[in-house]
Amino acid sequence: MPQENSQLTDFISKLSMILSLIVGLSLPIGYAFVAYNDLSGELNFKVKIKSNSQSELITTMPDTWMYAENRIQGILKREPIVLENEFLQVYDSQGDLITSSGHPVDSLKMIRSYPLYDIDSIVGRIDISKSLSQLIANTLMVGLFGLILGFMVMVVMRLLPIRQVRKISDQLFEEKDRAEITLHSISDAVIRCDLQTNILFANDAAETLLERPFEQMKGLPIADVLNLRNKSGDRHPLVIDTVLATRAEASCEGQSFLDVNNKVVAIEERAAPIFSHNQEMTGVVLCIRDVTIARNYLEQRSWEASHDSLTSLLNRRAFEQKVSKAIERSKQGKHRFVLCFMDLDRFKVVNDSCGHAAGDELLMQITQLMESQVREGDVLARLGGDEFGLLIDGCDTTQGELICNEIVDQISSFQFFWMKRVYTVGISIGLTNITRDTPDTSAVLSEADSACYWAKENGRNQVCVFLPSDTELAANRNQSHWVERIESALKDNRFVLYQQSYRSLNGDQTERLHMEILLRMLDESHALILPQFFLPAAERYDLIQQIDRWVIDKVFADFQQLTDEYQDCSLMVSINLSGASINTGNLLPFIESKVAQYGVDPCSICFEVTETVAVKNLLAATVFINECKTIGFKFALDDFGTGVSSFEYLKKLPVDYLKIDGSFVQNIDTNQIDREMAATINRIAHLLGKLTVAEYAESEDIVDVLDTLGVDYAQGYGVCLPKPLFNDSYKISL
Repeated sequence: MPQENSQLTDFISKLSMILSLIVGLSLPIGYAFVAYNDLSGELNFKVKIKSNSQSELITTMPDTWMYAENRIQGILKREPIVLENEFLQVYDSQGDLITSSGHPVDSLKMIRSYPLYDIDSIVGRIDISKSLSQLIANTLMVGLFGLILGFMVMVVMRLLPIRQVRKISDQLFEEKDRAEITLHSISDAVIRCDLQTNILFANDAAETLLERPFEQMKGLPIADVLNLRNKSGDRHPLVIDTVLATRAEASCEGQSFLDVNNKVVAIEERAAPIFSHNQEMTGVVLCIRDVTIARNYLEQRSWEASHDSLTSLLNRRAFEQKVSKAIERSKQGKHRFVLCFMDLDRFKVVNDSCGHAAGDELLMQITQLMESQVREGDVLARLGGDEFGLLIDGCDTTQGELICNEIVDQISSFQFFWMKRVYTVGISIGLTNITRDTPDTSAVLSEADSACYWAKENGRNQVCVFLPSDTELAANRNQSHWVERIESALKDNRFVLYQQSYRSLNGDQTERLHMEILLRMLDESHALILPQFFLPAAERYDLIQQIDRWVIDKVFADFQQLTDEYQDCSLMVSINLSGASINTGNLLPFIESKVAQYGVDPCSICFEVTETVAVKNLLAATVFINECKTIGFKFALDDFGTGVSSFEYLKKLPVDYLKIDGSFVQNIDTNQIDREMAATINRIAHLLGKLTVAEYAESEDIVDVLDTLGVDYAQGYGVCLPKPLFNDSYKISL
């Protein structure tokens, strides 16, 4: 680059000198030429005028005019052209001087002549001369100015262009230097080749990747340096060849591997042509990226997407894909398959008492045990938690049942040792056939799941075969079909609220109007579905928490509209909560956020929990109830009297209302035992400072008996039929 700058500087210097000489010389020469022509024309004009002025004299005195010197002098002086430093001389035809006018010129001068005519004959001539001293002086002045101007041109041309050229040259040099530094700094290997694929340049990353210095690679064909292989180990063509053939960018197709000193590196290669300013291809640049880590990461992620990280078995998603393919093959009549849904028994005991580390170790040992019992072509998967799936190829129900029973026996006899303690577990297995009539993956998994659930319900640690003719199994399977419908209803907001009011039996007309919120679901055609059809499925498949939150949000959001419809009385609105919601630990913050969002008075809301839910996790229920009561909410204990230790737990639960179970109320007008049970519950509740509500008050006779016993409120069809919560909402009463 410095040598190129010096050559360019010399050229510009020479050019500036030539231009300055041209400017310095052309200016005086041009001036002298123009001034000389102007002076010549001026003298020709004057001498012609003076000659014409003598014509009259010559015509009058053709033979003697040359002797009339005084008259000639007079004519020369009085004619319109005045002489200015010119010297006139008049000659006769023999060339003798007749007379002159003006001052003779001794220096370098210009002379112009014009003949004197007598009609058509020349009888003499007039010469006019003028000194060239002034023209020479002016030319010298102009020459001096030209030299100054030429010098200025030379200075300007030498300084400005050279500085600019140097600046541009320096910028180009810096740009080239930065480009080379960048190429050497990037992590991708960059190699530049000529049209014969000989290597011209390689950056530091290329030297590192190929484990060879550039000096050893320079000038070599790139095929001698790059040893590319495909996944099967065969020679892989170079992408540079494609670029040379197509004159366009190209990248490798498929996976390429670079063999460097018996070390395999996964790479991605991309090449592009290099064109000159006239669009002629001069070479190719190749970019090679080491993607070994990225490709290993993607393979690991792909494996993780289809496998369980703990047991290395297939996960649910991959297992469902295997089941789907098995269904397709069965429809073609080529294979028979048996699908098994397996759920460990007593796994929760180990996981809760010994911790998750013990639970994980148990799952891994159980996995190894089950793998030893299945054939190589069978598919074993972990579906989640302590649930496993098994797809047995080429078996009917009888053979599948034998395999499953062997698994049950092996796991039943298995002992798990942890911290010097021994644990045993069992396994419940549901089994179903995959046939050409199997509709889809969801249906066959539902069949196996239902059979497994039935195996647990009937004693655990056994195998249950799904039979479509078994009505109880079919009913249990049908429950799983509600999951999709419930999720769809939640998504489409196809739940509606109903209410059933209480009747106060203490005669206090200032008492609040109590009402219990009831839930209905709308199907796809907007027909009402009663809760007994969908709530059991919601509880089993962990959808009940979403339903509880939907109800809370809906009631709180529309509470102001509800109070506007019942302006004549204050309200106490009861909302049922499930055990799953209470035990989550995050329901209270949700309720508090909704109170803040909608500005609901907590004193107007009463939450209901069943006795079974409260007793099942007494500590959690007690903590939750106390926290809600601190805010201002009321609580009711629903279905009281069905538990074996109802009165013992009643003392520990800080509820405000006690709802007597309907089994003691629906025949209270005819059954003395039910009447005494209801009376006892009512009396003890009052001793504990709690108000009582009797459910299933289906007639006025029952209401009268409840009034006689001193029950505070009656609820049932005999008091109020369920009706839409809002007057402008769904109008069907159930």
